[in-house]
Amino acid sequence: MKTNFLWGGSVSSMQTEGAWNEDGKGLSNYDVREVKPGYSDWKVGIDFYHTYKEDIKLFAELGMTAYRFSISWARVMPTGGDEVNEKGLDFYESVVDEMIANGIEPIICMHHFDVPNKLVEEYGGWWSKEFTEAFKKFTVVVVDRLGVKVKYWFPMNEQNALMYSSMLFSSKDLPENDSKSRNRRSTQSVHNSHVAGAFLRKYVKQVNPSAQVGGMINYAPFYPTDCNPVTVNKARKIQEMSNFAALDVIVNGEYSSETLAVWEQADILPEMTKDELRLIKENTAEYIGFSYYSSRLVSEETSDDTTPEELSKMAVAMMTNNMEKNPYLEQSKWSWTIDEIGLRTSLNDIYRRYKTPVIILECGMGVIEELNEQNTVEDDYRIEYFRNHIQEMKKAIDLDGVDCFGFLTWGPIDILSSKGEMKKRYGFIYVNRDETDLKDLKRYKKKSFDWFKQVIESNGEEL
Repeated sequence: MKTNFLWGGSVSSMQTEGAWNEDGKGLSNYDVREVKPGYSDWKVGIDFYHTYKEDIKLFAELGMTAYRFSISWARVMPTGGDEVNEKGLDFYESVVDEMIANGIEPIICMHHFDVPNKLVEEYGGWWSKEFTEAFKKFTVVVVDRLGVKVKYWFPMNEQNALMYSSMLFSSKDLPENDSKSRNRRSTQSVHNSHVAGAFLRKYVKQVNPSAQVGGMINYAPFYPTDCNPVTVNKARKIQEMSNFAALDVIVNGEYSSETLAVWEQADILPEMTKDELRLIKENTAEYIGFSYYSSRLVSEETSDDTTPEELSKMAVAMMTNNMEKNPYLEQSKWSWTIDEIGLRTSLNDIYRRYKTPVIILECGMGVIEELNEQNTVEDDYRIEYFRNHIQEMKKAIDLDGVDCFGFLTWGPIDILSSKGEMKKRYGFIYVNRDETDLKDLKRYKKKSFDWFKQVIESNGEEL
């Protein structure tokens, strides 16, 4: 392992910060989201906005050398227009300064699916060119303030997820049977996000030439369930369009011939100008970040339609805890397949194709937990999960030659899940609240806290 290998964790703004209407923050799409019975809203999160100094000290005690967080667009630019909220910028600069003072490398994600709600009302979502222009203004404001202090940047979380535009932003204004319009919104969203990402990479390098600007996707290897060539080719095609279609643009600066062929055949090519394509080509990623949670199966029955609408069905299956069962592997409480060897496979898939340094930005397993009488959690299952995944990562580095420079867990501290669940806990630190009762929000170290601290201190040698 490299001596400067990054160990740490990742979170998003809406799942942690709280303070939803304080110090000039505007309404985000999450603030107005319908809250289902038994789930949480996003108003408090884990109150990181008020406890960031204490939490960062805990992260430093854990030994973390990197922390990836996202910027709440609505906290910095309340409506997504020209108005800038200086108190929002002050908050993020204070967070960055506190991290640096504690020896933790800040890694900034500009967009983690939360946006000013005013922008959604006016333009709908990423399929709008106006939405992209608003993101460019957001980029300039944040980078002008933090660009010289932050070394690692990337535009958005799991950029390939933007093909599922109807999952992120409502398409209720479209007729239910208008799949072509939904698919066109998806491909336009994908393209506009690439324009936005290229602009961020260009602008960060202008402000701080020594900064490193990457791109990120969610990666899952797709396994054929048998050796039937038809099934094998379906798995290859789905993996190509789910994973590599986005990475090809992020790293190579151009769409693959297969991506364009699929879109042309379905008549869903996005509007792409020469200036946009030039911007994308000239501002590619210097490193690749990815989240890894599970592998997926492709069977003879799986559709070989790789339009965004069809691929979104696989994503929905994961989000609704209805993933296919691999008979050789266990699943989590939420039906996510636990496959540590898949992490090694993913590292090799990505690095061999792009020969670009990679960093694991998210990895983890959600578990239902409660404090015991000693005010801790005996989470040996979490220790086993991470031990197995780190061992496979080390094999990819030491035996396969993959240039991987960091391992960040998802949620080093318990946070709300993407659906507003507090019972789905990922962290080494327990936060005392549930979906509807905030309790005292106190922090408690789990058993895995000391284990991961040892892993970091030994740079991955003691597992």
